[in-house]
Amino acid sequence: MTNNVKIAYYPGCATHGLSKDVDIATKKVAEVLGIELVEVEDWNCCGGGFLDERDEVTHTALNLRNLSNVEKMGLQKMVTPCSVCLQSHRLASNKYHENRDLRKEVDKRLKEAKVEYSGKATAEHIVWVLVRDVGLEKIKSFVKRPLTGLKVGAYYGCQMLRPEQVMGFESAFKPHSLEDLISATGATPVTFPMRTACCGFPLMGSNPKGGLRLAYNVLDSAKSSGADILVHPCSLCHLQLDVIQLKVKNEFNVNWTLPAIYVTQLLGLAFGFSPEELGISKLAQKVLKEKGFA
Repeated sequence: MTNNVKIAYYPGCATHGLSKDVDIATKKVAEVLGIELVEVEDWNCCGGGFLDERDEVTHTALNLRNLSNVEKMGLQKMVTPCSVCLQSHRLASNKYHENRDLRKEVDKRLKEAKVEYSGKATAEHIVWVLVRDVGLEKIKSFVKRPLTGLKVGAYYGCQMLRPEQVMGFESAFKPHSLEDLISATGATPVTFPMRTACCGFPLMGSNPKGGLRLAYNVLDSAKSSGADILVHPCSLCHLQLDVIQLKVKNEFNVNWTLPAIYVTQLLGLAFGFSPEELGISKLAQKVLKEKGFA
């Protein structure tokens, strides 16, 4: 990838809200790497995690509306920092192309809304762009502060990888993109059993104790495997694994925490940005300070 590459950018609702630090870090890292993230004009919520189950036609049409806006911008690739938004758009596009009956109903909706979608625009994850298009060697060349000695748990979650035939970037069972990015910063990647399990965020509205249990399972697995900190690729996992850390601690009466940061926050640290500039939480800053990186 050469400098000044323009890519459509879909932040998603969480990244524009409580996960604003994900947006901040992603834009800073993209700028360093010569990527111009152009926010999709008049984007709407993807409805991932609830609308896709309730109303498949509406869900598909809403996501294709976003992709149609990307096409209006003269672009064909839309990148997002949120795994839920990624899966939502890719599932919608896949269903539209593979299900003839659904496509007919969706086309009616799009026509009523005066939306035109050619099928060329696609959604990708920022991690994919970093690993495949930018490349690990170029990323390494921008590292000013190697994170040597920091043990980082690589947590994928459930939606960036699955379903594998729709995501299409790497194995859902043996992924390595996050470990590769962690290694590029000089840190030591930690692989742990629950790295592709659900964080529990979808349950927090209906079964919060169940949601906290899933979060605890992930954090405990990474902590037990020796991680100092957890890195993840999703705006909603960010809310579940970072924001509610103390709730998990209190619910399960443990005497430890395991701060979780977004993958571009880790890269930003290695690029020389301060934890404050990247919006990294106080909990994570404490660990980074102990390790000499804050």
